[in-house]
Amino acid sequence: MRNLLLFIFCAFTTIALKAQTPSIEALRTCAGEKGIPPVEYIFKLFEKSDIVVLGERDHRDTVQYDLILDILADPRFVERVGHVYTEVGLYNKNDDANRLLQGDYPTERTFVDSLYAYYRNSESFYPLWEKYNRVKFLKGIYEINRTSPKKIQLGLTDCEFSWDEIRTAEDYKKFWESPELNYRDSLMAAHIAEMYARQTPLNGKRKALVITSQPHAINYSMHLKKSDKIFGAQGWWMKRIFGEENVRIVVLNWFDYNLFDGSNFPMTGDGNWDAAFELLDCRPFGIDLRNTPYGETAYNGEAGGTTSNVKNQCWQDVADGLIYYAPLYDHVAAWGIEGIITKEFKPEIKRRVTLFFQATRPGVEIPMEAVIEEYNVFQTCPAVFKSKEEVKELIKKVIEKKE
Repeated sequence: MRNLLLFIFCAFTTIALKAQTPSIEALRTCAGEKGIPPVEYIFKLFEKSDIVVLGERDHRDTVQYDLILDILADPRFVERVGHVYTEVGLYNKNDDANRLLQGDYPTERTFVDSLYAYYRNSESFYPLWEKYNRVKFLKGIYEINRTSPKKIQLGLTDCEFSWDEIRTAEDYKKFWESPELNYRDSLMAAHIAEMYARQTPLNGKRKALVITSQPHAINYSMHLKKSDKIFGAQGWWMKRIFGEENVRIVVLNWFDYNLFDGSNFPMTGDGNWDAAFELLDCRPFGIDLRNTPYGETAYNGEAGGTTSNVKNQCWQDVADGLIYYAPLYDHVAAWGIEGIITKEFKPEIKRRVTLFFQATRPGVEIPMEAVIEEYNVFQTCPAVFKSKEEVKELIKKVIEKKE
């Protein structure tokens, strides 16, 4: 009986520790002592592990791609890694993507025309992938390849799809409800495994950077009662395929988006993470999570492409590392690509939008012109849904509360 009580006490103690919010001072001290510049942190991980998974924040955030392109542009990347895999992009379009990014073009305009032609036909099973950072990313890889004798190879990992094969709403609905789309996490991991096995080793090693959204990136699995199956996020699957220590999962700072209800603003660790970053003059850093105040903070998020909440987990349970890059109030959501909807392409985009709505939202009036404008007009807004001034004020209040 005494042992049972001791076990219960220890269990509740563990839960209480998991629920604790580390102090601002503990977080600041930890980052100051252990944090290193983000690009150096990524290459440090590659010294011991062959695959680094980078969990991006909001798909629309364009600021995070400044860091991603800094990593890819570092000469060590083409020399030691050479391969980057992304969640965005259709698996059956890999040859098209690499022909585009490794081609020779007489002018910048010629390349952009080729990029847009590829983009209209190849990037997504949605009518069009309107997130501006994707174009920024592809242009960035092209520029690196244009000036480097060694080329970066891009791997597209999402399911196979072609709008040419979709003629009716029923065609699209069949795809929308298919296992390939609804179990994308395991599929994307399998696609990476297939392409990774074909990589030409560099310096005797195969290495790769994987970019996928944070819910997919995490090391988490759960039992789905309805189907009686185990669902694993992409990061979980990759650790199973390639080895626990050979895959390092790194997440980028965000807010606890899963708790956002349209009016509140749930900053991680009750705002203490962002307060500590502010007191560090927002100096970017990368840090291992295990046995740190960051790692012991409660994790709030979704698992993969589901709507299930991750429960009773700390950050160190779902990821190996954290990169703090740009304060919340500097995160920028950008969408719309000027000139992507030409007069010739307009009938096709209208066809896709119509079929998409008929298959996924039957009976809903289609706001066609608004949709086309969203694709074709570059726009930005704060990626965290509140203005820069509002977020700064919220962080300031967290700091003042400590004092």
